[in-house]
Order: sequence, then C-alpha cells, then structure tokens
Amino acid sequence: MQKRDAFRKFAAYLKGPNGKKIWIAATGVFLAAVCLCLTGVIVHRRNTAEIPVAESVTPGTTVTEVTTLPTETQSETATETATKKPAPKPVGTTKPVERDEPALPQKVTQNTSKNHPIRCLNVPFIDQRKKYPTGCESVAAVMALQYYGMPITVETFIDRYLPKGRAPFMDSTGTRFGDDPRKVFLGNPYSDKGWGCYAPVIVNAVNRYIDKYKYSVKAVYGVSLDALCKQYIDKGVPVLIWATKNMARVKKPTPAHTWTIIGTNETFTWISPMHCLLLVGYDATGYYFNDSLQGKNYRYSKSSVQTAYKAIGMQAVIISDTPALTTTKPAPTTTEPETVTETETVTETETVSETETGTSAAETVTVSAVAETA
Repeated sequence: MQKRDAFRKFAAYLKGPNGKKIWIAATGVFLAAVCLCLTGVIVHRRNTAEIPVAESVTPGTTVTEVTTLPTETQSETATETATKKPAPKPVGTTKPVERDEPALPQKVTQNTSKNHPIRCLNVPFIDQRKKYPTGCESVAAVMALQYYGMPITVETFIDRYLPKGRAPFMDSTGTRFGDDPRKVFLGNPYSDKGWGCYAPVIVNAVNRYIDKYKYSVKAVYGVSLDALCKQYIDKGVPVLIWATKNMARVKKPTPAHTWTIIGTNETFTWISPMHCLLLVGYDATGYYFNDSLQGKNYRYSKSSVQTAYKAIGMQAVIISDTPALTTTKPAPTTTEPETVTETETVTETETVSETETGTSAAETVTVSAVAETA
C-alpha cells in the first residue's frame, strides 16, 4: 500500500506545474545523449575508413624490364592527387611516426627431410637480426653480390651506396610527411625504427657499386615466381623478391602508414610487415630462400609465398654476371710529368661512378587481404 501511495503521489506531482519542467529537462538530456552518440559514430567511421588500393595483378603478366626511370610514375600502394595546388610543407615541430611493426620473428627449425629441392643455389648467408634489424633489402643484395665473388660487406653497402632519406614523421598540425621508398631507404637500417625501401632503390645502389663491364642489375615487375625460377634460378642466378615476414598476412593499413611524400602532393601507403628475401631454389610445392630473419635455404610453401609476393606488388631484382655494358672498357688515361727524377710507381685506383638509375617505378599494386599462411 505504501508503494502504491508513493507512486500515486509521484504521478500527481508530474502532472503538476513542476512536472512539466522535469519532462522538458529529461527530454533535453536524452536528445543531447543521442547527438553525442551520432557524433562519435561519424568520427570513428572517418578515422577507420578503408584506404583505396589498386587492382591486383594476375600471375603470368609479361616481364617488365626497365633501364630508365620515367618522369611520372604511379604509386605502387597509393592514390595520387589530381590537383595542381602547391605541395604541402611540414609545419612547426615534428615527431617520428611509429611503424607499428611486429617484433622480429623467432627463428624456426624446419624439418626438411621430406622435401628435396629440384634446384637450390649455394649462396652465402648473412643474418640481419643483430646488426641490421630493418636492413633486409641491403642484406639480400649483399648476399647476391658475394655469390658472384664481390668482396663487399653489408656495412659498406649501406654506408657508401644505399640512398637514404627521412622516415615518416608528423608535423605540429598532425599531418604526416615522409620520403619516397621507391627512391630512398626510409630511416636507418641499423635501427629497429627504420622502415625499408622498394626495388628501384636497391637497383640504384647496386649500380653504383658493380663493374658494369662484368655485371648488371635490373628490376622486374609482375613476373610469377615459377617464371622467375625458370628464367633465373635454373640458370644459376639468385633473385631478390619483396614479400612479408614469415609470409604472414599483410596488416590493415592504419593512418600512421599513410603520408604525403615531401615536396609533392602524392600520398603513399606502406604495406606491413614487408620483408625482402633472396630466392635461391624450389621444389614441387615450395620455394627456398636465404631469409636473413630465419636462415640459409629456408623453405616456404608456394601458396604462402605467392600470396605475400602479390601483396607487395610482385617486384623483384636480378643481379647477374651478364655485362650491362658491351663496349670495350676504355683504358685509363695518364698524364706524364714534365720531369722524372726517380722511378715512380703508379697505382690505379678504382672509382665509383655516380648514381645510374637502371629501374623504372613501374606500376605495381597492393592487395589488402591475403590468404592464410602455410
């Protein structure tokens, strides 16, 4: 009875003059809550909007061998802005953008007793884990160069020949900027804060080092792995390819993975976790790599490699002992002194040529979803 009386009194109170005020206040609070919820949903959708990606390349695409860098290229992983407004510039103080990369994968001991490679090249192996945590591209290139007997170390390759630029960063307005990974290595390969680079950068670096009267280097795009094995591995030529760490799924791009290339209006989206390996062999169901994160002649299933290879744009680099220049190498010119008082020993010094680009930033593509790894 007491509860009923209390309820009747409360109902009568609401019907009175003060009750209208309570109803108006409650309605206002409810509408404010609805507006806040809708605003939160709109902001969340904008922040998590999908990044458009290019169309995928089907296996078996014709080999694209490029020897010059075109003046205009389409981003391998990004959309170009069509406007002609001035390129944006960083404002105020800046801070580095975190890569949000997974930790270096643990080494895995494989049971290869059931696998017998049809062809597997004996290429020197270099582990990147201690000294070059983000230098997989340089390590793969040096392994290939040492395979041909060239006495170069990873340190020399990075310090003297690898073009390096600024890693992505955020200015005081929250806008992300960075250099182009098709032209320079982003950051420091000696640091775990480094990012990486794509095929044209390695071709450029190798071209600066090799004797072009004895060796050559080129980038190829859109070529299937089986075709690479037939055209190069069977002929004793190892191949650098871009895939992912442990052939894992590519991660969904985050805002931190997209930035404006400094000095341009072009945006670029990084694919993670990117990794460069040296293809050295194959069998009926797998491919063998000198994987600088795992070991020598490390085997992955064909399906997992094909998926990861497509996700990074089907790009590869070929270093071979086929001369890039076929003309006769000019003899060094010497200038005789006016007077010679005693016998002089002339020592010929090797010079490193200026950067010669032997690649094209040919159009490549990205795939935002890949199949399960083996």
